[in-house]
Amino acid sequence: MVSQSRYLTLMRASAWYDLGVILLFVTPWSFRWVHGLLGQFHVQLGLSGVWLPLDIQHVLFATLLGSVVLVWSLARLLASSVLLGRLDGVSRVLFSCWQLYAVYQGASTLLLGFTVFEVLFGVVQFLPVRTERTQPASVALA
Repeated sequence: MVSQSRYLTLMRASAWYDLGVILLFVTPWSFRWVHGLLGQFHVQLGLSGVWLPLDIQHVLFATLLGSVVLVWSLARLLASSVLLGRLDGVSRVLFSCWQLYAVYQGASTLLLGFTVFEVLFGVVQFLPVRTERTQPASVALA
């Protein structure tokens, strides 16, 4: 069990991680660059699975996802709450499932690097939270 303030700190850390990763997925130009870079990693590391060449639909869906995750990350940073952390935990479970499904279907195992962080932050955001008691005003002023 973690305190609410610790939980919110961990939840904000996950939002900062998302911002750092997703910024390159927000525009078609940056996504094309990062897709090429990840494809090179896939080849250089000799990973199993397939790294598909880009087409316009991949770019469209990646940048739409990037835009949504960018806004979602900012929401968690600017309006941090346990509820937003729990909802983010749900999204991480879903992302993890679809990443594992993609690898199972033959996608590059490079995706598993992202899956590790999805699972870790997902677990953290489902930790039980201990509510913090506030002192009555008369005690706080003493």
